[in-house]
Amino acid sequence: MLVSAAYQPPPPCDSLSPERMEKRTCALCPEGHEWSVIYFAPSANIAAHENCLLYSSGLVECGPHDPRNPARSFAVKSVKKEIWRGRRLKCSLCNKGGATVGCDLSSCRKSYHYVCAKKDHAIPQVDEDLGTYKIFCPEHPPQQEETTERGNQYTLGFLFQPKKMKFSSFKRLMKEEPHGHKDAAVKAPFLKKCLEAGLLTELFEQILEKMDSIHGRFMDETASESDYEGIKTLLFDCGLFGDILRKFQEVIKSKTCEYEERLNQMKQKLEALADLQENLCSFQECGDLDPSGSTSGSLLPPEDHQCRCQESPEVQAGSGDSL
Repeated sequence: MLVSAAYQPPPPCDSLSPERMEKRTCALCPEGHEWSVIYFAPSANIAAHENCLLYSSGLVECGPHDPRNPARSFAVKSVKKEIWRGRRLKCSLCNKGGATVGCDLSSCRKSYHYVCAKKDHAIPQVDEDLGTYKIFCPEHPPQQEETTERGNQYTLGFLFQPKKMKFSSFKRLMKEEPHGHKDAAVKAPFLKKCLEAGLLTELFEQILEKMDSIHGRFMDETASESDYEGIKTLLFDCGLFGDILRKFQEVIKSKTCEYEERLNQMKQKLEALADLQENLCSFQECGDLDPSGSTSGSLLPPEDHQCRCQESPEVQAGSGDSL
């Protein structure tokens, strides 16, 4: 993608501000086209369309939005975190990963790529003054549209609100559940009531976001001792992931066989290179390979080279007679 040279860089941030994505405009897109604006981070080699960033459910700007400033403030760290989050989210339309645009109804599990959301006729909700961008899937369209006095904001209601329990009851349940309780029979109703309140999906999303955050720190080698201890407790002490560990043993065996095969192939190549080096050394010792010889002479067969040397005086004499 070509990028327009008429680019104004964002104002420099102070040393305490996070690194931000830089705005670019595609030089080949029509002016003002929704796909023409992209943001990228040279340090992380990341690029994304503006709308893909704006409508991603887990991404917010790193500073207050100024309606007079068309440039957005996306922190590189936040964008990387959203990319990690999207790797486990499959699009409800194309079934591919990276679907970070979710239906804004908390009980709905639909996620899209931005372009797929448009194809599926999802409904956007935009507040230009606050800088908020939301998507509603076709199954959960907004009930009504009311324009506020500012003119740029639309307040949308829901057709469907699956709440079977009052929020006050849910708060009371949270207080009644002790954090250090060990009885699973007591905690099971808590999850069921989360489901009834339409909050179970949000609970698991927060759990997965926490896991994604820890995963990112492991990959960046910035994980703390508490991160290692937490993962150890999760995997080995609670017994919930016993089947995953059993399957992981097969992964270890498969990787071991793969690396052993690669090692054998490398050993064979090293042996071939050693034989080749030995042959070259033997040629030099026998005088078959003259490293100081000219390239042109070495390209001629020995008999052809001798014949040309014998004929050279006659050729010179003939050339003299012709003159």
